[in-house]
Amino acid sequence: MAVCKTCGCAIPIGSKTCDMCAVVGAVAPAQQPPVWQAPTNAAGPTELASSAASWAALPGAYRPPPPTDVQKAEKSVRGAWRYLGFLGALYIVLGTITVLGYAGDLLSLFGWPAIAIGAAFAVCAYFVRKGSLAALAIAIGIYALYTVALFLAGYFAIFRVIIVLLLLRDLGHMNTLREYRQHVQKASPADQSRAA
Repeated sequence: MAVCKTCGCAIPIGSKTCDMCAVVGAVAPAQQPPVWQAPTNAAGPTELASSAASWAALPGAYRPPPPTDVQKAEKSVRGAWRYLGFLGALYIVLGTITVLGYAGDLLSLFGWPAIAIGAAFAVCAYFVRKGSLAALAIAIGIYALYTVALFLAGYFAIFRVIIVLLLLRDLGHMNTLREYRQHVQKASPADQSRAA
Protein backbone atom coordinates (compact mmCIF):
# COMPACT_ATOMS: atom_id res chain seq x y z
CA MET A 1 0.00 0.00 0.00
CA ALA A 2 1.32 3.42 -0.90
CA VAL A 3 1.73 6.21 1.65
CA CYS A 4 1.22 9.93 0.96
CA LYS A 5 4.49 11.88 1.18
CA THR A 6 2.69 15.02 2.36
CA CYS A 7 0.61 13.79 5.29
CA GLY A 8 1.55 10.15 5.78
CA CYS A 9 -1.95 8.72 5.15
CA ALA A 10 -2.58 5.61 3.06
CA ILE A 11 -3.31 6.18 -0.65
CA PRO A 12 -6.21 4.05 -1.92
CA ILE A 13 -5.45 1.68 -4.78
CA GLY A 14 -5.92 3.36 -8.18
CA SER A 15 -5.68 6.93 -6.78
CA LYS A 16 -2.85 9.41 -7.05
CA THR A 17 -3.58 11.29 -3.77
CA CYS A 18 -4.79 10.25 -0.38
CA ASP A 19 -8.28 11.04 0.82
CA MET A 20 -7.07 13.65 3.33
CA CYS A 21 -5.02 15.65 0.88
CA ALA A 22 -7.81 15.49 -1.72
CA VAL A 23 -10.33 16.96 0.78
CA VAL A 24 -8.09 19.49 2.51
CA GLY A 25 -6.12 20.48 -0.55
CA ALA A 26 -2.70 19.40 0.64
CA VAL A 27 -2.62 21.84 3.56
CA ALA A 28 -1.37 19.22 5.99
CA PRO A 29 1.82 20.01 7.90
CA ALA A 30 4.91 18.94 6.10
CA GLN A 31 6.79 18.11 9.26
CA GLN A 32 5.79 16.53 12.57
CA PRO A 33 7.05 18.22 15.76
CA PRO A 34 9.85 16.25 17.46
CA VAL A 35 8.95 13.99 20.40
CA TRP A 36 10.41 15.18 23.73
CA GLN A 37 13.10 12.95 25.21
CA ALA A 38 14.62 13.21 28.66
CA PRO A 39 18.28 14.23 28.80
CA THR A 40 20.59 11.27 29.18
CA ASN A 41 22.75 12.89 31.89
CA ALA A 42 19.87 13.98 34.20
CA ALA A 43 19.64 12.44 37.69
CA GLY A 44 16.44 10.72 38.83
CA PRO A 45 14.10 12.27 41.42
CA THR A 46 15.65 10.94 44.65
CA GLU A 47 13.38 12.92 46.99
CA LEU A 48 10.36 10.92 45.83
CA ALA A 49 11.97 7.48 45.93
CA SER A 50 10.97 6.63 49.51
CA SER A 51 7.36 7.75 49.13
CA ALA A 52 7.04 5.94 45.81
CA ALA A 53 8.24 2.76 47.50
CA SER A 54 5.59 3.14 50.19
CA TRP A 55 2.91 3.75 47.56
CA ALA A 56 3.90 0.59 45.78
CA ALA A 57 3.58 -1.53 48.94
CA LEU A 58 1.66 -4.76 48.72
CA PRO A 59 -2.11 -4.30 49.02
CA GLY A 60 -2.33 -6.73 51.95
CA ALA A 61 0.62 -5.20 53.80
CA TYR A 62 -0.04 -3.80 57.28
CA ARG A 63 0.21 -0.03 57.60
CA PRO A 64 0.55 1.02 61.22
CA PRO A 65 -1.86 3.73 62.40
CA PRO A 66 -0.51 7.14 63.38
CA PRO A 67 0.56 7.52 67.04
CA THR A 68 -2.45 9.74 67.77
CA ASP A 69 -4.80 6.95 66.65
CA VAL A 70 -2.98 4.44 68.86
CA GLN A 71 -3.34 6.77 71.87
CA LYS A 72 -7.02 7.30 71.05
CA ALA A 73 -7.56 3.53 70.85
CA GLU A 74 -5.78 2.97 74.19
CA LYS A 75 -7.94 5.63 75.84
CA SER A 76 -11.09 4.13 74.33
CA VAL A 77 -10.26 0.61 75.54
CA ARG A 78 -9.40 1.95 79.01
CA GLY A 79 -12.79 3.69 79.12
CA ALA A 80 -14.55 0.49 78.01
CA TRP A 81 -13.17 -1.74 80.76
CA ARG A 82 -13.73 0.97 83.38
CA TYR A 83 -17.34 1.37 82.26
CA LEU A 84 -17.89 -2.40 82.32
CA GLY A 85 -16.35 -2.63 85.80
CA PHE A 86 -18.55 0.20 87.06
CA LEU A 87 -21.60 -1.37 85.44
CA GLY A 88 -20.82 -4.76 86.98
CA ALA A 89 -20.45 -3.26 90.45
CA LEU A 90 -23.65 -1.24 90.00
CA TYR A 91 -25.70 -4.27 88.94
CA ILE A 92 -24.31 -6.36 91.80
CA VAL A 93 -25.14 -3.66 94.37
CA LEU A 94 -28.63 -2.95 92.99
CA GLY A 95 -29.39 -6.65 92.64
CA THR A 96 -28.27 -7.32 96.22
CA ILE A 97 -30.34 -4.40 97.55
CA THR A 98 -33.49 -5.64 95.81
CA VAL A 99 -32.93 -9.29 96.81
CA LEU A 100 -32.50 -8.28 100.45
CA GLY A 101 -35.86 -6.46 100.25
CA TYR A 102 -34.69 -2.87 100.68
CA ALA A 103 -36.11 -1.76 97.32
CA GLY A 104 -39.02 -4.06 96.57
CA ASP A 105 -40.39 -1.78 93.82
CA LEU A 106 -37.19 -2.38 91.80
CA LEU A 107 -37.50 -6.15 92.01
CA SER A 108 -38.91 -6.32 88.48
CA LEU A 109 -35.82 -4.55 87.11
CA PHE A 110 -33.15 -6.11 89.27
CA GLY A 111 -32.81 -9.10 91.56
CA TRP A 112 -30.87 -12.31 91.06
CA PRO A 113 -30.56 -11.84 87.25
CA ALA A 114 -28.98 -8.43 87.86
CA ILE A 115 -26.43 -9.96 90.22
CA ALA A 116 -25.53 -12.58 87.60
CA ILE A 117 -25.28 -9.94 84.86
CA GLY A 118 -23.20 -7.71 87.13
CA ALA A 119 -20.81 -10.57 87.83
CA ALA A 120 -20.55 -11.26 84.09
CA PHE A 121 -19.75 -7.59 83.43
CA ALA A 122 -17.11 -7.59 86.17
CA VAL A 123 -15.42 -10.68 84.73
CA CYS A 124 -15.59 -9.23 81.20
CA ALA A 125 -14.08 -5.95 82.47
CA TYR A 126 -11.15 -7.89 83.93
CA PHE A 127 -10.45 -9.68 80.65
CA VAL A 128 -10.98 -6.53 78.55
CA ARG A 129 -8.34 -4.86 80.69
CA LYS A 130 -6.02 -7.77 79.84
CA GLY A 131 -6.72 -7.15 76.12
CA SER A 132 -9.32 -9.79 75.29
CA LEU A 133 -11.35 -8.90 72.22
CA ALA A 134 -13.75 -11.80 72.86
CA ALA A 135 -14.54 -10.55 76.37
CA LEU A 136 -15.56 -7.14 75.03
CA ALA A 137 -17.70 -8.79 72.35
CA ILE A 138 -19.41 -10.96 75.00
CA ALA A 139 -20.02 -7.92 77.22
CA ILE A 140 -21.55 -6.04 74.27
CA GLY A 141 -23.78 -9.03 73.53
CA ILE A 142 -24.97 -9.26 77.14
CA TYR A 143 -25.59 -5.51 77.29
CA ALA A 144 -27.50 -5.56 73.99
CA LEU A 145 -29.67 -8.50 75.10
CA TYR A 146 -30.44 -6.78 78.40
CA THR A 147 -31.34 -3.62 76.47
CA VAL A 148 -33.73 -5.57 74.24
CA ALA A 149 -35.29 -7.16 77.35
CA LEU A 150 -35.85 -3.69 78.84
CA PHE A 151 -37.47 -2.49 75.60
CA LEU A 152 -39.77 -5.53 75.57
CA ALA A 153 -40.67 -4.91 79.23
CA GLY A 154 -41.85 -1.44 78.22
CA TYR A 155 -38.97 0.67 79.52
CA PHE A 156 -37.54 3.49 77.48
CA ALA A 157 -33.88 2.55 77.09
CA ILE A 158 -32.60 4.72 74.22
CA PHE A 159 -29.60 5.74 76.32
CA ARG A 160 -28.60 2.08 76.48
CA VAL A 161 -28.65 1.89 72.66
CA ILE A 162 -26.18 4.78 72.55
CA ILE A 163 -23.97 2.92 75.04
CA VAL A 164 -24.08 -0.20 72.83
CA LEU A 165 -22.95 1.88 69.84
CA LEU A 166 -20.11 3.38 71.87
CA LEU A 167 -19.04 -0.08 73.01
CA LEU A 168 -19.04 -1.24 69.40
CA ARG A 169 -16.75 1.67 68.57
CA ASP A 170 -14.52 0.59 71.45
CA LEU A 171 -14.48 -2.91 69.98
CA GLY A 172 -13.11 -1.48 66.72
CA HIS A 173 -10.47 0.48 68.64
CA MET A 174 -9.47 -2.63 70.55
CA ASN A 175 -9.05 -4.53 67.28
CA THR A 176 -6.86 -1.73 65.90
CA LEU A 177 -4.76 -1.76 69.07
CA ARG A 178 -4.39 -5.54 69.00
CA GLU A 179 -3.23 -5.51 65.35
CA TYR A 180 -0.78 -2.71 66.12
CA ARG A 181 0.70 -4.55 69.10
CA GLN A 182 1.03 -7.77 67.09
CA HIS A 183 2.82 -5.84 64.34
CA VAL A 184 5.18 -4.25 66.87
CA GLN A 185 5.94 -7.66 68.42
CA LYS A 186 6.69 -9.14 64.99
CA ALA A 187 8.92 -6.22 64.04
CA SER A 188 10.88 -6.03 67.29
CA PRO A 189 12.64 -9.47 67.05
CA ALA A 190 13.83 -8.54 63.55
CA ASP A 191 15.19 -5.21 64.85
CA GLN A 192 16.95 -6.98 67.72
CA SER A 193 18.58 -9.51 65.39
CA ARG A 194 19.83 -6.68 63.15
CA ALA A 195 21.31 -4.88 66.15
CA ALA A 196 23.21 -8.00 67.29
